Amino acid sequence: MFNIKFKGKYTDESQLKKGELPMGAVKFKEPDSMSKCFLLGGLVSLPVLLVSTILLIFKLGNFMRLPFYQFILIILLGIILLYIHELIHALSLPIYIEKEIWSKMNEGALFVYFNKPITKLRFIWVCFAPNLILGYIPFVLFILGFWDFNNILCNIIGVVSWIMIISGVGDYLNIYNTIIQVPKDAKILNYGLNSYWLK
Repeated sequence: MFNIKFKGKYTDESQLKKGELPMGAVKFKEPDSMSKCFLLGGLVSLPVLLVSTILLIFKLGNFMRLPFYQFILIILLGIILLYIHELIHALSLPIYIEKEIWSKMNEGALFVYFNKPITKLRFIWVCFAPNLILGYIPFVLFILGFWDFNNILCNIIGVVSWIMIISGVGDYLNIYNTIIQVPKDAKILNYGLNSYWLK
């Protein structure tokens, strides 16, 4: 119905490269591996990561002292939400585009692949949507005390939403690259592990 396929384990680019790359497509200047992408994304988004970490510590104190069962719940929710994160990416793309969800767990990554062009603004939204929905909105509500009526719920939502903000570093790098490199009226697509723009 939503044109989404769960493809399983990613091993190499031959699984992704289908059809021809359009003439005139310009490759993003971006890292050549997911681990480098996470590292550079962390540097690009460092101010956001620092502010959210400081706010979390200010609100919860030393969250490393949370009861063990809360840590187990946080880990389980974090794993489940990583898949939901990718599903939100896929659902943010137009319905007519075929979306593939792949896992590359040796680099701690899941990703959505599509190779039809979308607008620059749509691409930015696709990158940011899961971070907003799973990270920023519940985290801001946590900071404002919305979850304070239940201490356990407050702890879990606070830490999990913070993890969701941090887990978006690859998306933040894509947003940064799009804003810096892509002309206003260009369209963006994936081909292999790289993003491209074209007029």
